[in-house]
Amino acid sequence: MEFLQLSYFLELAKHQHVSHTADLLNISQPALSATINKLEKDLGVELFLRKGRNIILSPYGEVFKEYVEDAFSLLKNGKQIIKEMKSSDNLTLNLGILSPYIWNEITDKFCSVYPDIRLNIHSAEESNYPENITSGKIDFYLGGINQIEKKFMTKIDYITLYEDDMAVLINKSHPFASRKEITLSECRNENFIGLNPDTSLQKFIDILWEKAGITPKTIMTCDYTLRDLMVSKNYGVCITTMRSAKKCNLEEVTYLKIKNPAEKRKLGLVWKRNVKEFSSPMKKFYDMVTDFYNVRKSDS
Repeated sequence: MEFLQLSYFLELAKHQHVSHTADLLNISQPALSATINKLEKDLGVELFLRKGRNIILSPYGEVFKEYVEDAFSLLKNGKQIIKEMKSSDNLTLNLGILSPYIWNEITDKFCSVYPDIRLNIHSAEESNYPENITSGKIDFYLGGINQIEKKFMTKIDYITLYEDDMAVLINKSHPFASRKEITLSECRNENFIGLNPDTSLQKFIDILWEKAGITPKTIMTCDYTLRDLMVSKNYGVCITTMRSAKKCNLEEVTYLKIKNPAEKRKLGLVWKRNVKEFSSPMKKFYDMVTDFYNVRKSDS
């Protein structure tokens, strides 16, 4: 039993005339008759009876017609639901973000300007965000782009939004608290609070330690929020970006710029390569982000 057979059956049941129905379907009369005969053979009953020049539904045909109409009605409803789901999907943006509070200005602005677009924010603290980009789990990633694995370089595109200095976050009671700058060498004996080794930022921090030729004394690893809190409780110090340090609103905490090594953290926007055309939400977000950070479109 095929969809085409059922469709032809309903048309013939409606008009009850073979040649007229064939004309409406833009097929030959023999083709229509053959299709109906095949359907009747599959069912093992006659669906139509001849009545003069016309045909009428048999008792079997009357019963079968109700079920076919119900089936087509369900299919129509299903098609409408799919259409609505697709429309909803087209108004959704899946965003992977490293350190959400660093990007809250742009996400808040986007939600304010485009309230009809549903913004799904996924935590992207771990450095496997290229896999989430290439698999389609997220549309964009906002975060560090210093260490993009070579195996992903042919699979993703990105733009640099800004570069940030690195800083040491310390308690205001610390002897270094009155200073503005510091070298990592001067911090070699400090108790450090680190991030999970798989996070993008921690991988970048490890590069700083390697360049300084120092193995840090890490007493704890945790997430971003708890890390800052531990510094405020004077359990130790931590390394973070200057922008992140400035956004820390804990009263007991201050920061010093790291002047050596003077490696800058690159923050950017990442998406899947060879996307023929951004979805409407992606295009709107891309335009807003590049305008917000004054990125020239030719750089993308």
